[in-house]
Amino acid sequence: MLSIWTVGTIVGFYLLALFALAFWGDRHLRDNRQHPVLYSLGLGVHCTSWAFFGTTSQAAQYGWAVIPTYLGITLTMAFAFPVILHISRLCQQHNISSLADLISLKYQHSHLIAALITLLCFFGVVPYIALQLDAITKSINLLTGEPQTTTPWLSIYVAGLLAIFAITFGTRTLNLTDKHPGLLLTIAFESIIKLVALWAVGIFVCFFLFDGALDLISNAASNDSARDVIYADSAPWVYLSHVALGVCSMFVLPRQFHMNFVEQNGEGELRTARWLFPLYLFGMTLFIIPIALAGKMLLPVGTSSDAYVLALPLHTENIALSSFAFIGGLSATTSMVIVATLAMGIMISNNVVTPLWLKARLKTSPNQSMQPSKILSIRRITVVVVLSIALWYHLNISQAAPLVKSGVIAIALLAQCMPVLMFGIYWRRSSKAAAVSALLVGSTCWAIFLLYPSLLSSYYFNPAPTDQALGLGFAFSLLANCITFVVVAFISSRHGTNETDTTLQSNSPPNLLVKVRDLMALTERVLESATHSQLVKQLTIDVERASSSGYASQALIDRVNKLLAAQVGAPSARILLGAIADTGRAALPELVDWVEEATQSFQFNHEVLQSSVQNIEQGISVVDDKLQLLAWNDRYVELFAYPKGFLKAGMPITDILSYNAKRGLFNPSSIDKRVSYMREGTRHKHIRKQPDGKVIELNGAPLPGGGYVTTYSDITEYMAIQKELESAKEDLEERVAQRTAELEEAKLQADKANESKTKFLAAAGHDLMQPFNAATLFASMLSKKTQGSELATLSEGVVNSLDNAQSLLSMLLDMTKLDAGVLIPQKTEFAIDEMLSSLVQEFSVIAKQKGVTLRYVQTNVLVYSDKNLLRRVLQNLLSNAVRYTPKGSILVGVRRIQTANTEKKIKLCVYDTGLGIAAHQQHEIFSEFHQLDNNKGEGIGLGLTIVEKICRLLGHQVGLTSLPGKGSCFSVTATRIMHTSGNSKQVLKTESYNNGVFQGSCRLSC
Repeated sequence: MLSIWTVGTIVGFYLLALFALAFWGDRHLRDNRQHPVLYSLGLGVHCTSWAFFGTTSQAAQYGWAVIPTYLGITLTMAFAFPVILHISRLCQQHNISSLADLISLKYQHSHLIAALITLLCFFGVVPYIALQLDAITKSINLLTGEPQTTTPWLSIYVAGLLAIFAITFGTRTLNLTDKHPGLLLTIAFESIIKLVALWAVGIFVCFFLFDGALDLISNAASNDSARDVIYADSAPWVYLSHVALGVCSMFVLPRQFHMNFVEQNGEGELRTARWLFPLYLFGMTLFIIPIALAGKMLLPVGTSSDAYVLALPLHTENIALSSFAFIGGLSATTSMVIVATLAMGIMISNNVVTPLWLKARLKTSPNQSMQPSKILSIRRITVVVVLSIALWYHLNISQAAPLVKSGVIAIALLAQCMPVLMFGIYWRRSSKAAAVSALLVGSTCWAIFLLYPSLLSSYYFNPAPTDQALGLGFAFSLLANCITFVVVAFISSRHGTNETDTTLQSNSPPNLLVKVRDLMALTERVLESATHSQLVKQLTIDVERASSSGYASQALIDRVNKLLAAQVGAPSARILLGAIADTGRAALPELVDWVEEATQSFQFNHEVLQSSVQNIEQGISVVDDKLQLLAWNDRYVELFAYPKGFLKAGMPITDILSYNAKRGLFNPSSIDKRVSYMREGTRHKHIRKQPDGKVIELNGAPLPGGGYVTTYSDITEYMAIQKELESAKEDLEERVAQRTAELEEAKLQADKANESKTKFLAAAGHDLMQPFNAATLFASMLSKKTQGSELATLSEGVVNSLDNAQSLLSMLLDMTKLDAGVLIPQKTEFAIDEMLSSLVQEFSVIAKQKGVTLRYVQTNVLVYSDKNLLRRVLQNLLSNAVRYTPKGSILVGVRRIQTANTEKKIKLCVYDTGLGIAAHQQHEIFSEFHQLDNNKGEGIGLGLTIVEKICRLLGHQVGLTSLPGKGSCFSVTATRIMHTSGNSKQVLKTESYNNGVFQGSCRLSC
């Protein structure tokens, strides 16, 4: 346990850290700059102490793994994102600062509706703020072990610091449209703290108290209390009602509305939050079930389920984790209290207190209005009052009911604004009467079905209302709200009283007659001095000399109304304008003569342009149709290093160009050219290098209503990259050219070497053939003379060896001639039978010696080819067939074929029943020096290579069909010559080869 002073010190140091972080954010984070991640985490203000402590009660009671309100928000982000975008654009367009402002905007700026929404939110938020203080008090009591009565001073201490924080960082300026980057950074930081703290407790439970999630679940299954969580009644109707509350909370919770729309700087933040915020909520719900199961198993039976997050570390005496969990709960509480108090303070100040104060002062002192400092003081006092009432409620009224039920009752009341908001935005029949009636009926039903049963339970000992009863009460009240709205809206439209949203129409006629002098006097007294001075500079009339009968145009009145609403709120702005309006009925055209020029001066809204272009990375300058500077951004000043205060609205563009020319940024002669572009409305694009080394790209374009906009992009880095790429390209082209030259030189050298090799082999082969022929002749003569003697075998071996050597040398010579291209085919017509018969006769002797039958089917066809080269081809094919056929038969014949173009062809076929050739080797055997069996085969593997090259030279096609173990068929397709005389054609049917590849009958032409 910790002492009360230790806990107080922890709280103090944590809140001081928040102050320091907020100060740093205000100083270093720019206003109106988008921060998508910070904004998404800032939406985590939804996760209050109820989300940190109370969700474990839901998990323990119903076994919900996914918190229903989180699911409602996720569904809203996924499916209702266009609605969020639409509301965001409305808020940005009309400077909306609160939920009441938005709803009253859609109902003719009704003060009554704004006041009703404000009161309803007040009654819903004050108990909810008290609930957060209750959570802190209970957490402190749990940490210290002291009774609740000893810690009220700590609640007062915390509430006071939070009030100071909200005033310091939420009401630092009078302008309600100013963003609060320090506040946003602080809320984002607290969102991270509460997520990390909850995860720390969840990891401690899963991996330190148990051996992982599976061990936790298995232990829970055997524990009676924890088993009730696993098999609890999921209460689907209660779950659905809470999902609906989650959907409503995205739009009507004051703190959520403030973070969603008021602190938003652009749609880019919303688009990031669309996926990042639901992911954050998933992280917040990840360990809820494990914590609930562990609490049921390890903690005493009487321990409140709201305290499981703190009680589990305390149960194991882990003081460090308990303190961190307490800080996580404190983060959830302080973020909600700060934003909710600020939102309610602004809403009450703008829609109730300030309007009433103004009306009272105008009655007593009609010529005086409220000073800016007094308006800001009212806003700050309102924040203190709201938090004081919540503190009083906490100290005197709050009961020790589960956090979830109190939260449901509060959100259910705030949800009564939802139908009024949505109908007002999307239904044209909506009316002020319908909105007021719906709010009253919905609030009454809420009081009957939700508030009254809770009061009876708290003070008259009635049974506490169940979650199902509360869910049904919420559904009934919301349904009654919607039905009332629809019925009254239809009745109002029939009576012609429906005037919703008429104030948003751009063509609405002026309804106030205000003198220019009175209008300027009002802005001088109410607006901040800088805002008033800027407004006066934008007017082209002399305000001091404007006559008492000069009236402002509607455009000027609308402009002032917008500025006043940004300072004091829309209701107070309308009261102030109404107080100085002339009640006379003079003819309007005569009243606005003095300020007609003021209407034209607002065709470009300087403030809107200025805030828009600040978020663009390019430098931008805008001039009006008189070529006077109208708007620019900081990036433009940064790019050209203008002195502070040099640029001013209305400054002639020629002065700026002349100043830049004097600094040497460009040639002075180009000023006239630039000015002519702007005056004529001509687009232009130019790239300019400045003395400081920057390369600037200028793009100019005319504006539709007159004027000219120029953008300035710093492309220095881009140009450097482009230069490097060009250099690399040139270097690469040089290397490619050099490499190509080297390759061409190498190829030339290789060709020369190959040519020299070919010539050498051709010459050497020719010279070698002569002695081989002589040796062969002498060996043949020696063989004849030694027949029958002991030297016969030896002489026969010499003859065979010389024949083999001569054959190999002939092959090499043929390859050399083919490679050298010296062979020129001498094609003639001849009878194929003469060549085939002689070849078959020569190889029959060799085949007979091997025991192989060589058969030949005679033919009488004529072919057109080179007789010697074709003989060489068939000789190699027959030689291979005899060599690779260990047994069986060889068949030689001719087949007549006809191609698709009716050209006559023949196939010279050599069939064998040899070893066969596998499919993957049938292409390889035509390569040089390739043999299927190098150990047993003869030759050097050039025969089929010579066949393929000679056939290619002759224009003949070589074919191969083979099956391993069955045999092969080599064929050569040649051109057939038709007979001039009527020779007969004989077709023989050869016998089947039982061992061959072609079993069955084979038809050959003869």
